[in-house]
Amino acid sequence: MSDLLISALQRADDKTPINGARRRGAAAAVGPAEDSDTASAATLAAAHDHDVAQGRDSANARKIRAMRETIELRTATAGYHRELAVLQRDRSRLEVLSATEERLERRAARRVRGLSRRHDVATAVAAARLDGRGRRAERQLARADATDQVWQRRALARRRRLLDPTSRLASLQRTHVGVSLVLMAVAIAGIAWTSMGVHDALVGPDGTPLAYIVEPLFSMPLLVIMTLHARAAQWGRTFPAPENRTRIRLLEAFLLLATMTINAAPVLPVLGTWHNVTTLLGHLAPPVLIVVAIVLQPLAAAFLATILEEAHVDVADAGSTRLAADTVDTLTLVTKVRAAIASGELELWAQTGLPSVEAIRRYFGCEKRRAQGVHDALKLLAAGDSANPG
Repeated sequence: MSDLLISALQRADDKTPINGARRRGAAAAVGPAEDSDTASAATLAAAHDHDVAQGRDSANARKIRAMRETIELRTATAGYHRELAVLQRDRSRLEVLSATEERLERRAARRVRGLSRRHDVATAVAAARLDGRGRRAERQLARADATDQVWQRRALARRRRLLDPTSRLASLQRTHVGVSLVLMAVAIAGIAWTSMGVHDALVGPDGTPLAYIVEPLFSMPLLVIMTLHARAAQWGRTFPAPENRTRIRLLEAFLLLATMTINAAPVLPVLGTWHNVTTLLGHLAPPVLIVVAIVLQPLAAAFLATILEEAHVDVADAGSTRLAADTVDTLTLVTKVRAAIASGELELWAQTGLPSVEAIRRYFGCEKRRAQGVHDALKLLAAGDSANPG
């Protein structure tokens, strides 16, 4: 628009008269040539007109320049306002932060970074603790598994020992030895205790050491009798023999009474100095322990010997027979079952007249399969006996 106005003003400056006058080049094109007087007058007039025209031209030029400057100023102002309007409508200028906002943004960013660091540290610590708990749990599970395996192996070994007749016999023998040693230790402890009491009663605490052997002189024969009872029970015999039983019983009673009298004499009212009942019981306790050991030893030995004698052991070698080892075992058990039935140790079923499979298994401590074979053999023998009563 401004460019069009400027070009129009330039064209008007060249062609259009200002204040009723034309430009300098236009005078030459008016009318024909005059004579010299007229020419001189015209020349003077033309010169005057030229001077006037020059003055007018300079005034018009100033006006045009002023108008041009005004138009250019207005054009520049209009362009500035248009650019300002476009700039005002631009949303990016609203995103420019002030100094206060910049400080707040930096503060918020520092806080966010701090929170992020603390979160990372807490996450790493939690992961490490979780890994530690996982490792501890794995170690505990491993220890539990190892413990279970140990107990499983112990249980399997015990099961094998319980099912194996030889292992059962070995366990029974260990029990027999342990019981014998315990009872012997009780008897020896009782003898040592009574020896101290008898020594102090006879010669005092500072007396001769020979007084320690007084009480064993009465107790040691009791130990000998106890050992003979145990060995006789192991062999299925009775000690003493019927013709000597009365004398042995009297000897045992005399030795026990003498041992109890020697120990209790120092605290009895007539033979010694009476203190109280507790003191009397303390002096009688060792002989009583000796009596308990003497009574229990033959009973335990007889019971365990009976079990050892009647326990069944599988035959590993049939020897010179033509029968298989299982057949020999079955026949051996059949013979023992019949002996147990005759002695009344195995009960019979009213329906079959034979002991049950479970009763046979419990009595001999054998496997159920072998007890079933023995029961079947007994049925066959019972059927044969009923078919041939003669």
